[in-house]
Amino acid sequence: MKFQKFPPFVSVLLAVLLASVLFYACSKKQNPKTFTYTIYTPVLKSKAEVLAAINGNRSEKIQQAGKFFLKGNYIYLNEKERGIHIINNSNPSNPVQEAFLEIPGNLDVAVKGNTLYADMYGDLLAIDISNPKSVTLTRRLTNFFIQRTYANNVSVDSNMVAIAWKQKDTTIVVTDYIYPDCPNCMFALGNRQNAHATGNGTAGSMAGVVLMDDYLYAITEPHSLGIVDVSQPAQPVYKNSIYAGMDLETIYPFNDKLFLGSSIGLFMYDMSEPTNPRALGVFSHGRACDPVVADGQNAYVTLRAGTQCGGEFNELNVVDVKDLMAPSLVKSYPLTNPKGLCKDGNLLFVCDATSGVRLYDATDPAKLKQLTQLNVPDSYDVIAGGGHALIVSDGGLYQFDYSDLNHIRQLSVFALK
Repeated sequence: MKFQKFPPFVSVLLAVLLASVLFYACSKKQNPKTFTYTIYTPVLKSKAEVLAAINGNRSEKIQQAGKFFLKGNYIYLNEKERGIHIINNSNPSNPVQEAFLEIPGNLDVAVKGNTLYADMYGDLLAIDISNPKSVTLTRRLTNFFIQRTYANNVSVDSNMVAIAWKQKDTTIVVTDYIYPDCPNCMFALGNRQNAHATGNGTAGSMAGVVLMDDYLYAITEPHSLGIVDVSQPAQPVYKNSIYAGMDLETIYPFNDKLFLGSSIGLFMYDMSEPTNPRALGVFSHGRACDPVVADGQNAYVTLRAGTQCGGEFNELNVVDVKDLMAPSLVKSYPLTNPKGLCKDGNLLFVCDATSGVRLYDATDPAKLKQLTQLNVPDSYDVIAGGGHALIVSDGGLYQFDYSDLNHIRQLSVFALK
């Protein structure tokens, strides 16, 4: 994880403020202490320059894989906060990268027809990928992702974006003062935070942007769902934004329903009226990160502890959603530290940290049977169907043939740099 990122003037202000507090806190000294902290300052470039150079180095290696989207023979793999790798997967045993789109601040990706949708910090981009090696921007919806700026909610120039970060480690020696009104004031220097989610293709369970027919739905800030008309894919039109629940993280579409995973529970919506979602039931749980997938009868939710979401649960919850107004827990299964998941018929794939990807027979959700574990440590998300599984992990993009469950074969690994 990274320390909080601030623009230069904010870093200076914080340093001055910190020094003032330390000097003024009290007059009685105790033992000196050493604190080390890191200041990140952004390397800025105008959005116009960035968008003009969106066609990046097509041989750019993956350094930190994130979310991904599968459409036809192509995989669109997010490079966290850097852009999108376009991979030709006509031969799963030998995937070939055809392009890299340089998009600072990018975390999500979706594709409709020949148009790719991607976030660039707060903006939603529509990009023509008819020729993946030479793409063009067709429209930009500014400030769509309300709270995503490179300076983390500090007022910034909306025409600029951060393309890199300069890092400076600083060590200071301070004195531990007796200050009865604030016994733990000094801990703040050591705190670490993150800088900062059909025929249209398939998104992973960690997605914060999804497509349903002619509409794009996105978590635009922790409590809001943004709605965009993409009936003309190259020219998306913002429709509206609704309050959709607390601390939203992931979106999963199924038929005409949306399942929104949050750090406090599962929110369900009827999307019969695409621009006017109707709230259905809510399934609550203790605080934890929780991607979700559903099959119409049940929803499968992984809970992960020890993250920015808080909580102490590491488990899989199976939730009965036949009555969407009154969801109920079927059973919980203990896990190691789960993340993304996917369902293919009666098979359930769950990414579970060092335990690899667990493959279950989910014929009876109340009695899941683990069939095997795929050796993909630190896996993040999975898309599976038709005997073919794609798994993103800290080590890269893995592909497996599971058409014969007794002889599952690894097809390829698109390794990280």
